[in-house]
Amino acid sequence: MTDFLHTLFNPLPNGIMTVLMLVIAIYWVFVLIGGIGFDDIDLDIDFSSDIDVDVEVPDIEIDVVDTDSHIAVDKVPQGLLLRCLSFINVGQVPFMIILSTFIFLLWIGSLVTTHFFHVEHFGWRSVFILLPLIIVGFLLTKAATTPMARFFKEINYQGEAATDFFGCSGKMLSNIDGKKVGSAEFLVNRNPIKLNVMSLNGDPIGYGDTVIITEELPNQNIYIVIKDTY
Repeated sequence: MTDFLHTLFNPLPNGIMTVLMLVIAIYWVFVLIGGIGFDDIDLDIDFSSDIDVDVEVPDIEIDVVDTDSHIAVDKVPQGLLLRCLSFINVGQVPFMIILSTFIFLLWIGSLVTTHFFHVEHFGWRSVFILLPLIIVGFLLTKAATTPMARFFKEINYQGEAATDFFGCSGKMLSNIDGKKVGSAEFLVNRNPIKLNVMSLNGDPIGYGDTVIITEELPNQNIYIVIKDTY
């Protein structure tokens, strides 16, 4: 038993994955005995980047202030993230099931890999063994959740409920005016979320000002805000 416990937490990759697996296990225990849901757990999720950009509407080109270069909206890293999540069936299968599957596969992969390849002498650098395992785990998660996606489709699962940001109040994290796009932080379901925002009429809005979301630009992940004067 002592050897088994030692293996679970040594070397470092095993320790990291075992802790994550314990967190997942505790979550499901609370779900089973307490009936809590994923929305009841506070998560600090950042859905948007912190850079300020200028958008030429309707050309849908972004002028990145730091680099003075132009990139298409669909090339923003956020779009890549959404495509990756879609690849592993997020939206077709409940997110926590997908996350639990991924963490479990990564945990097993770490235990098996460190058993055959002794990486203890690498010290903290042994954590880099998780990088290829993450890629493999990502592909295996896709394979494991595809049958689940078909099952949830049969029972008419509609995916996670979309968040309605209309009327949400938040704090500006940058200055905006005209067609310039900045970022603001909003507290949604007790979770701080950063969103790309643009002034409704181009009026100047400063860093730290309180703003209210009035609408979303279609297919651009940019929200129109007005300054809260109260």
